[in-house]
Amino acid sequence: MIPPLHFTRARYLVALGTLVFVAGACERIAVGPQIAGQLRAGRAYAERLIQHPPALMQTGADSERVVALGYLERQRLGLGGPFRLIDYALGDPRLSIATRDSVSWALLARTLDGNADEVNPIALDSLTDSVSFVAAPDGNTQFALIERTVRDAHDPRAGELAVRLAYTLEAAEHRLRPDAPHIAAQAAALIRDRELAKRDVNDLLRAAWRDDADPLTLLQTWRRQRRFRVEQPLMERLPADVELEAMQLTPNLQDELRKASPASSKTTEVDTNASLLGVAAGPLERLALGRARPPETPVVVAMWTHRDDLLNLPDGENGKRGARMRFLYRSRGEEGFAAERALVSQLAPGIAVARTTLAAAVALRAYAQETPWYPGDPAPTDAQLEDRYGLTAVTFDSSVPSAWRPYYRAMLGSALSDLDRVLPSLDLTGLRVHFGENPLRGVALALHDPVHRVIYLPSATSAGTIAHEVAHDLDWQAAERRYAVRGDYATDRAVRDAHGGQLAASLRGLTAASLSAVDRDDRDVLSMRPTEVFARSVDWFVAVSLAREGRMNGYLSSVQDDLFTGYVTVTPPDVTGEAGSALVSVLDDVAPPSRSTRDWYLTRYGPGRVLTPYDLVRRVLEAPLDTIGVDSTASLAALVAPVRGVRDSVMAIVDGGRCGNSAGDREQRLTAARRRLVELAARARASGIMRERGTVLAAEDAWRWAMLAPYGNARAEVATGMLGGSIESALADRSSQIDLLMRDSEPAPDALACATDSSTDAR
Repeated sequence: MIPPLHFTRARYLVALGTLVFVAGACERIAVGPQIAGQLRAGRAYAERLIQHPPALMQTGADSERVVALGYLERQRLGLGGPFRLIDYALGDPRLSIATRDSVSWALLARTLDGNADEVNPIALDSLTDSVSFVAAPDGNTQFALIERTVRDAHDPRAGELAVRLAYTLEAAEHRLRPDAPHIAAQAAALIRDRELAKRDVNDLLRAAWRDDADPLTLLQTWRRQRRFRVEQPLMERLPADVELEAMQLTPNLQDELRKASPASSKTTEVDTNASLLGVAAGPLERLALGRARPPETPVVVAMWTHRDDLLNLPDGENGKRGARMRFLYRSRGEEGFAAERALVSQLAPGIAVARTTLAAAVALRAYAQETPWYPGDPAPTDAQLEDRYGLTAVTFDSSVPSAWRPYYRAMLGSALSDLDRVLPSLDLTGLRVHFGENPLRGVALALHDPVHRVIYLPSATSAGTIAHEVAHDLDWQAAERRYAVRGDYATDRAVRDAHGGQLAASLRGLTAASLSAVDRDDRDVLSMRPTEVFARSVDWFVAVSLAREGRMNGYLSSVQDDLFTGYVTVTPPDVTGEAGSALVSVLDDVAPPSRSTRDWYLTRYGPGRVLTPYDLVRRVLEAPLDTIGVDSTASLAALVAPVRGVRDSVMAIVDGGRCGNSAGDREQRLTAARRRLVELAARARASGIMRERGTVLAAEDAWRWAMLAPYGNARAEVATGMLGGSIESALADRSSQIDLLMRDSEPAPDALACATDSSTDAR
């Protein structure tokens, strides 16, 4: 018989368990009745705001509702990350304490429900390559494929990588435009963030329930500890299992893209992503203009990067052009951007607006770990910055409002503090930092003046450029030490010097290797200048070294990873490892990093580097082809033959890692997936060559071209395909076309030389 007291306690525990179960069931996660209730209240608060947006700001309560709705819209568009937005909302002086909590719980609930990081599918419209005869699927179809790939993957990062790989291969084959991989990767990045943020909210709320902690206070603690997955740096190599999943997903996504119905020639101009702001867009725009907050560089640069596309409208569209110009010139920060986007989407929607929105959201990911700042928040003084880093002065243009200056001091202090972590030899004694326009007004995002030794940081475009500009100053210091000159850079001088020694040799190697991956059409005199190559390389070095520690700093560098390389023209190290080795040699002479950082960087990016899946594809697609003896009249077989050589050399790297290993099940699957990926890349490059060759004449002349073209060793089936009247028909069946040209020399794995490859190790 159960004692009465124990029986009562048992009933209490059963009742409590039932209540917890019911509450958890409502939220799909077990978080306890109190947290479940706060989530429901947050959803209800958001619904009231969305259904009844304030059209006017007649009272303080109206203004609060406009600001609150602005937070929801910024979250929906993926502007700034959900936890960063909540951190900002919790300290927003325009909101009462009660409203801050309501907004924060609304953002948490909507993040948990997946109502964040939305992508307008029309951003993916019109991606057909001009070389191809096949129209790409429309934006809705492509977005559905991308979303499903990322969402349904065991790890969203695997889905994101698969999108990058598949679109890179399709672009190499000229089925999609050259910029399609970047646009698709932007869409995949936001979907990945949405999925990771949902898991982060789940973990946060469970931890708060378990430890009986306030979830909002815990959120701020986790941000300072850099614990959220969605706020982690993006440059660390993925675990082997995630890479394997990505490589297995890639061919399936390629096939689905090809099987999807092609888009019609007419593209839609309808904005399918209606703003949450409604009639509150105007009031929010006025609030944003009146705020004492400085511009946000990721937003400003995204706007100006897409300036031509935004203003490229047919004649007679002056009304739309006016709306686009307002969007362009008034979007200076994420809150104002959200308001202006809502207004322009009503008057002049379209692909350009959708792509600009996508670009701004992705650029703001570099701010994921930013500490919130509001006017009145503490910041280091000019004297404190000068004393700590040896700066001669920190000065401001009269055009920089006094209310903004603490923000820029905090930005500079944060950037230099993290830079000091990477380069402990950092010494900026004698340098002046000036916040304001530079002598090349409007031409450069920021500027290092070697004559007067001043770094100019314009208020709208300087965040994310500091690593680059300080690299120039390190270069300047090396010129003073090595050559006893002021007003010049050691890297430029060493290359000019016939007796430059090891530094000159390293710089020539760095320049050659860094530019090898850059399309010749994209090169200019400035980009090839040694000091610019060095500064861009240091920018990469700093960003990836911070990522190794779980850190990212959008003030210091705008680099996110090897595809989203920021807005100071950073190029990742070449896949041969030559640029990585050359950079370390230069740094040893100019600004020595710590021994551990140096050794780690050489392991990651030196000649013995372990190639990621994306590296493998780059190695095949970017490798120079040996076309000696192949002229414009050569057969397709002769043109494609060098691709086989590139493929075989990369296969040797893949297979070399199995020598001396026990080759367990996972290692075998990894090797097989890598081989398949290399083969796909080689076929894509070969097919791209065939398409380029095929478009020298119009499609209606395909029959005559097929009869006259010197096919050489190519089999009759290729020419037969051309007789159908379409060059594309000769390329459509890969098994009967590309296979004919690629299968002649399938490498035998056992015959390949062994090379060190530890890429199968779990990380």
